[in-house]
Amino acid sequence: MMNYYPIKNTVALRGCYSPRLKMFMMCFLLISTSFGSAHVSGQTETVKGIVLDAGDKSPIIGAAILVKGTSIGTTTDIDGNFTIANVPSSAKVLQVSYIGMKEQEVDVAPVLNIILQPDLLQIDEVIVVAYGTSKKSSFTGAASLVKAEKLGERPVTNVTNALVGAVAGVQVSTANGQPGSEPSIYIRGIGSYGASNSPLIILNGMPYENTISSINPNDIESLTVLKDASSSALYGSRAANGVVMITTKTGTKEKVSVNVKFNQGVTAKQTSDYRKAGLNDYVSLYWENLRNRYVSDGKSAAEAGQLAAAGLFTDLPNPFNVPNNQVVDNNGQVNPNAKHLWADDVDWMNAIQQLGNRTDAAVSVSGASDKTDYYASAGFTNEEGYVIGSKFKRYTINGNVNSQVKNWLKIGFNTSANLSATDGNQNEAIGNNTNPFRFVRYIGPVHPIHLHNLETGEYLRDESGNLIYDFGTGYSINGVTIPIRNYVSGNNPAIELQNNYDGNKRNTINAKVYTEIKLPEGFKLSLNGSVGANSYLASAADIVYPDKGISGSMTKTNTFTTTWTFNELLSYTKDIDKHHIDVLAGHESYDYEYNYLSSSMKDQKFDGNFEFGNYSNLNTTPDSYTNKYATEGFLSRFNYDYDSQYFLSGSFRRDGSSRFYTDSRWGNFWSVGGGWRIDKEEFMAGIDFIDILKLRASYGEVGNDNVGSYYPWRGTYKVAQNAGEAGYIQNILENKTLKWEVSHNSDAALEFSLLNGKYSGSVEYFNRLSGNLLFAVPLSPSTGVNSQDMNAGTMYNRGIEVELSAKLLQKKDFSWSASLNATYLKNRITALPVDPFISDVHKIEEGHSRYEYWLRQWKGVDPATGSSLYVPLEEILGSSTSLVTVNGETYTTSATEALYDYSGTATPKVSGGLSTNFTYGHFNLGLVFYYQLGGKMYDIAYSYLMSPGVSTIASLYPSALHADMLNRWQKPGDITSVPRISTVESADLTATTSTRWLISSDMLELSSINLGYDFPKQWIHTLDISGLRLYGSADNVFQITKRQGTYPRRNIFSGYSDNGDVYLPSRVFTIGLNITF
Repeated sequence: MMNYYPIKNTVALRGCYSPRLKMFMMCFLLISTSFGSAHVSGQTETVKGIVLDAGDKSPIIGAAILVKGTSIGTTTDIDGNFTIANVPSSAKVLQVSYIGMKEQEVDVAPVLNIILQPDLLQIDEVIVVAYGTSKKSSFTGAASLVKAEKLGERPVTNVTNALVGAVAGVQVSTANGQPGSEPSIYIRGIGSYGASNSPLIILNGMPYENTISSINPNDIESLTVLKDASSSALYGSRAANGVVMITTKTGTKEKVSVNVKFNQGVTAKQTSDYRKAGLNDYVSLYWENLRNRYVSDGKSAAEAGQLAAAGLFTDLPNPFNVPNNQVVDNNGQVNPNAKHLWADDVDWMNAIQQLGNRTDAAVSVSGASDKTDYYASAGFTNEEGYVIGSKFKRYTINGNVNSQVKNWLKIGFNTSANLSATDGNQNEAIGNNTNPFRFVRYIGPVHPIHLHNLETGEYLRDESGNLIYDFGTGYSINGVTIPIRNYVSGNNPAIELQNNYDGNKRNTINAKVYTEIKLPEGFKLSLNGSVGANSYLASAADIVYPDKGISGSMTKTNTFTTTWTFNELLSYTKDIDKHHIDVLAGHESYDYEYNYLSSSMKDQKFDGNFEFGNYSNLNTTPDSYTNKYATEGFLSRFNYDYDSQYFLSGSFRRDGSSRFYTDSRWGNFWSVGGGWRIDKEEFMAGIDFIDILKLRASYGEVGNDNVGSYYPWRGTYKVAQNAGEAGYIQNILENKTLKWEVSHNSDAALEFSLLNGKYSGSVEYFNRLSGNLLFAVPLSPSTGVNSQDMNAGTMYNRGIEVELSAKLLQKKDFSWSASLNATYLKNRITALPVDPFISDVHKIEEGHSRYEYWLRQWKGVDPATGSSLYVPLEEILGSSTSLVTVNGETYTTSATEALYDYSGTATPKVSGGLSTNFTYGHFNLGLVFYYQLGGKMYDIAYSYLMSPGVSTIASLYPSALHADMLNRWQKPGDITSVPRISTVESADLTATTSTRWLISSDMLELSSINLGYDFPKQWIHTLDISGLRLYGSADNVFQITKRQGTYPRRNIFSGYSDNGDVYLPSRVFTIGLNITF
């Protein structure tokens, strides 16, 4: 308790404040008082006063004033004033508190003028770290904290999405917009080539193997990201890619608090589609394509134009009301009298989309007594995606109880259960035309969704009067013959998404129990145990489609995963004068078991029944297996500080993993770190504007045993046949020397806080050197296998992280704060066990980035011929007939004679986030932006839309075309970046891989916006409500990219844009109500 002195009923307390924290404290106080049970009798009096900030003497909104020993209290209003009626005459002391301020106790008086001072200990936040907690100022590692209030009311089903732009060094790749899907998290780049790059997830101190979407974001108190070895080495063999620590809420208030939260919203597609050529332009473009084909076959331009006009719709449905040979003239212009017969039935993209609904509800009860705190919650989420049939439903319950049973004994448990169901998982196989996203992206506008009379355009209907979907297989109905569709005949996603079923159900349970025993002389023993169980059933059904020759099938896959974790931790703390010692030693065991069973049946008997009994025949042979995995670890940690000014830390863990052979099973992982609070030095005396100035550095080694297979060292065999006889052949060669990948991490940072926390931040350098990288090394054919996994490669990720926060403006009824983070990242491969090799559009070679492009060097379009121009191979100079000279430079028009070269990297050079918050009275507005700069993406979807495809004159392949095709070369002298349209030289003019398809991956995304109103306390206190907030929010609001239709954050590191084949993220709008009793 602080000393104070009254001067005319004035208490000096110096401080700064945040309006967001004021709102929080208003809720806090009313929660703690509205349920009070203290009975006060006798004479009472009224106390009035004002609470001011010591720095600028501005009023503090939401400061808590409580009569000590009772539940009587209030909070300051917008002018900093307060009034407490019915104060017992026996009351002597008022407790004054506010987050960011030092708590005060003042003598009761009729009128008080209270001035608050800052509490630097609160500016110095507490973070959750490996096997404990630490003050930020004394921690020697790299860790970033995201508190619950920063998660706000963002409509996220998976809390991982709330990390977008929130933490320096952390990038979130949203590869799939399916509701309930799991984004990928990357911490300080890509540290492995052939093994996992995912961080270790720790839930309430224990490893977590279930999906993060199983955790209700409303239950999360904080996320801590551990980024360097000093912070993560205690997790040993599983921490090479960093650690994300999730801490759920506990009871913290003395009285019962009930919180109810409900929001309702809609989902829609976030990104606009690529711009496509409309029907008339599309027809003219394909006429020109066909005309150029005839010219290449030796026809004159006039004759070629006539033949193209006459034959354009030979194998295509004519969507116009004029005969085939009258749709276009000999110059490719569409007949002005031609009317599109099914113009309202060609929006395939819209046909598979909807405006989805999203509902989220949560209720929690929390409280605490002198010895026990508790938190219990239940949640429900129901989200429909913007794609028809896609949805996610989740039910969660969570309970957390902690009790100080004796002065020397504390026990507690945390348990959570989740039931979720996902429907509408789509076939997202890249390059597969049955993929609905690919289908609707590339189908041309001549093809209708339903069957139509080709002469009148009328919809054709079945015997029940229903519209008939066109599967493109050719029809003869009511005397009308419909030709086979040249584009992906046999599919129609508009109806398939409605009827087919592809979904899963997941049930998860996680439970943790612990006991803490205080021992003499500063020792403490902590015993922890947790169990996780995950049941997962995936089902995929094709309904009967006679026109497709499909008789109906059902595939079911069931998995069951269990995990067990136990650790025993002995800690010792000791303070000797200015010396503080903290030592930890422990043991941890982890067991994982995964059971798999799958089978498939076909030939459906009745509609609507998806059980195996409704199918007649086996479709595929049933399959089952079990994977087991275990680790054993012995760990220790030593922390020392002198006078909270000089800090030294060290950690060591020895881990054994069942993934490796006995002789290679054990590994040692360690770290050392140091810190220096410069602001506490004598030479800093008198520099009052610096609160904290700290220099820290660390080095250590952590491991990655997640190398794919659970038995990677074992030699395995598979069943095969030869001349009709079954037998076993070698599948994987034994490798007893296979071992962990190791990450050697070094880190140095300068942290600061200025002007009582008005400005704060850090600048940090990191170098992450990954060794023993897993590579599939090619072997001689005589071995019987193509390759063998070996530890033989190194790669580094190094860069600079910057985090800055500022309270930019603090006025009586208005405040403005902002935070910025930025990460500069450089990736290099430094050693390879094999010769350089090509991986998609990248080349893997020493001295270059893991995701550096290796492409033909495209240089534009020849103004004379409309051909693509490439940098030629040196060996063809002076001899090839493909060489041309343009503006004094020599090029080749042949893609096969073009030079390949490095062409930039997919990895953004700089990425980060910007968040800003405004408060005006009881209104508050928050925005979160994400940005990335300096990378490139290979836009394969655009390349397809810019290419008419390879076709013959008799069989045109009518895929959609991008609107940029209107800028194509058409005649000598045209200056353009789009070659002539032709399928003759498809390798040179169409989607051939080259730098033509590289664009900047720079983007700015408004990730989140939240506008809320906190009802004044004086309006709601008569309703026994301590907090009432109305808000509206939006997620994935908009993005600015180089080209419409692209989404660079899907593949942040590989940069391979297959946006046409995937379920892109949703834009979500919600309104909500948050009530606290």
